[in-house]
Amino acid sequence: MRYKRLLFLIPGYKGSHYEYAGLPTGVGYVSEALGSAGIEQSIVDMRLGYGYKDLKKRINLFKPDLVGVSMMSFRYKDHYALLDRIKKDFGNIDIAVGGPHLSTFREKALEECRSIDYGVTLEGEDTIIELCKGEKDPDRIKGLMFRRGDGIAYSGDREFITDLDGKDFPRYEHFETDKYPHYRSLVTSRGCPHNCIFCPVQLTIGKRLRMRSPESILEEIDHWYGKGIRVFNVVDDNFTFYKKRIMDICEGVRKRGYKDLTFSCRNGVRADTVDREMLEAMKEIGFNYLAFGVESGSDKMLKIIKKGEGLAAIERAVREACDLGYMVTLFFIMGLPYETEEDVEKSLALAMKYPVFDVRFYNPIPFPGTELHDWVEENGYFNDKSRDFLNSFSHWISDPVFETPELPMEKRKALYKDINKKIKKHTFKTKLSFAKNMEKMFNDLGLPGHLSKVLARLYYTSFFQRFVIDSGLASRLRKFLKLKRRSRAA
Repeated sequence: MRYKRLLFLIPGYKGSHYEYAGLPTGVGYVSEALGSAGIEQSIVDMRLGYGYKDLKKRINLFKPDLVGVSMMSFRYKDHYALLDRIKKDFGNIDIAVGGPHLSTFREKALEECRSIDYGVTLEGEDTIIELCKGEKDPDRIKGLMFRRGDGIAYSGDREFITDLDGKDFPRYEHFETDKYPHYRSLVTSRGCPHNCIFCPVQLTIGKRLRMRSPESILEEIDHWYGKGIRVFNVVDDNFTFYKKRIMDICEGVRKRGYKDLTFSCRNGVRADTVDREMLEAMKEIGFNYLAFGVESGSDKMLKIIKKGEGLAAIERAVREACDLGYMVTLFFIMGLPYETEEDVEKSLALAMKYPVFDVRFYNPIPFPGTELHDWVEENGYFNDKSRDFLNSFSHWISDPVFETPELPMEKRKALYKDINKKIKKHTFKTKLSFAKNMEKMFNDLGLPGHLSKVLARLYYTSFFQRFVIDSGLASRLRKFLKLKRRSRAA
């Protein structure tokens, strides 16, 4: 065996939503595969607050012969520096890097960071196992980049995995699960057949959509239900692509008689893949939070960005989800090619038309390899200070990476500020409505009126949504309230 002991390293991502430390599903899948292959492993997730001293201590204790790093492109120069530090202190340990950054940058990553010995592209389960086992020379391992003399060799892309049911879902046996939020993320598909000009997903998981079967997904829910987990977040964007699959999953959950499950789709689903029957079935088994990637309230803009769906489908889905009592979040992008102030106003009008729980307007990030990036580059629209945007960007702040003739920088910033002010006021009304229902529940428990009001308002703050609902406390609270109401009725 070429490598017997692998230490997984997950870098930190301060300053972005990547820093919030949910269990990493990608590393989870690779970890599960390595365990089945008999390769010893340890995991250091620096998003949990670990510093370099902690990492160095773990390396000295575990004594790996390979460090595997899962890397996003955000702040990649900081992560290159981290790898250089590891290589300096542990020159006898090889470093393999995978994740979205390697799949996007390919040979350039190894050229820019001499401390990387191997690059693993696309889906990494089979590639990393073949590398560790050592039964094949590197140039016969598909999906592997490696150094040959002064150059970099690549054996070519590995075929995408088509039988997702054949890959064990993550059980996170080597993770410090007590340090993560108390929910589990479900990855039910890989690949995306759509053509949105801003999305880099196709570079990392491919265009061909591959689905796990309902039986496979139910097996994963069974596993975690048996361990006390009641909160699940579906993280793939194409969960609702096939209606029959969703209906079969919902029927399987009903037949199993699970109690107090909560499901959400926080990453977003496409509006044109849901209908009322599907939404009703999902609501019945515990789905209560849906996000939709709307992107724009202008049909003109939806065509320009090749979204592949129109406003009519989007409005229908949002309206029906709100009618059914879902907490609905809408994602918009502001500052896309040829977008005018009038188009932005249409987005704002759509955002405020329905009683949605939350609305988020993002800056467009032109990731390398996307059509958006090529368009910005060819037109010279990058700001001089944003040339190194992958090491400093944020979706959240009013500091665009590029500007367009239709929406110059200062106009973009002013619009962003105005929109967020109006959105906060609009969504507050919806959250207040949810909170009043919760306040009534607290009153039913006999709590003082002022305390009920405070607790109900707290229940629907962003802080509570991120840290308390994810911990499973919300699910247990709802269960407690149900039992109290039943006992009072009896």
